[in-house]
Amino acid sequence: MKRFNKRLFLIGLLLCSAAITGCASTFSSKINTVNQLPASLVDKSYSLAEHPEQSKEVEYQHASEDLKAALKELGFSEVDTSKAALKVTLQLISIPGDVHVSTPFGPLSYIVTPSGMVIPLGGLGANYYSPRFARYPYPLFPRSVLFARSAWSRYSPSMFGRLYDPFFGPELNVRQYFDHGIEITMTEAASGKLLYAVKAKTNQTNEDIDHFVTLLIESALRNFPNKTGDSVIEFKLEK
Repeated sequence: MKRFNKRLFLIGLLLCSAAITGCASTFSSKINTVNQLPASLVDKSYSLAEHPEQSKEVEYQHASEDLKAALKELGFSEVDTSKAALKVTLQLISIPGDVHVSTPFGPLSYIVTPSGMVIPLGGLGANYYSPRFARYPYPLFPRSVLFARSAWSRYSPSMFGRLYDPFFGPELNVRQYFDHGIEITMTEAASGKLLYAVKAKTNQTNEDIDHFVTLLIESALRNFPNKTGDSVIEFKLEK
């Protein structure tokens, strides 16, 4: 009982902390950078070559405006294509990601990848924060799907029975994730040599990438020019 009370106290403490810091959230993105810029870039004039299949999309237009504003802050100037020393490209990426399926009152929790692979997850379910007698209505014994409840009511709702039991339908929480990202490249206008490329990706439950293009561009160019390699950018957002 003391152990259960201690858990309740810890949960209450976490909820209080979340309420105090509830005015801010965190945005995280994974960054991949290829840096081949010269030590000193004298001419920072550029022209933006729009993506042929995305240029008419509203999300792309918003992202282009944000990119131009960010490049201006970094000292770049947009000019006519014939006069530009650099060519900049922008591409948006938005694809369905993993699906997280869980039950609020049991240990069922797994990830379904876009390829169809099912990955079981561990963790603490509702049974962890409840007294032993309230964890499950029956002892933990597996029951065949063809074994009627009336024949033996003391079956397990958690191991095999809860997932395949035709007499028991658990409430499922399904969360679809989406992988949103942008890719920015900078090449020499004359030779086409790649000078700088950066990808920023984030995993969100909102399918609309338009909500994240500004944050993705800010993440991609935050440490410009960044070193070649992978990194993670996190910053707090005020609600």
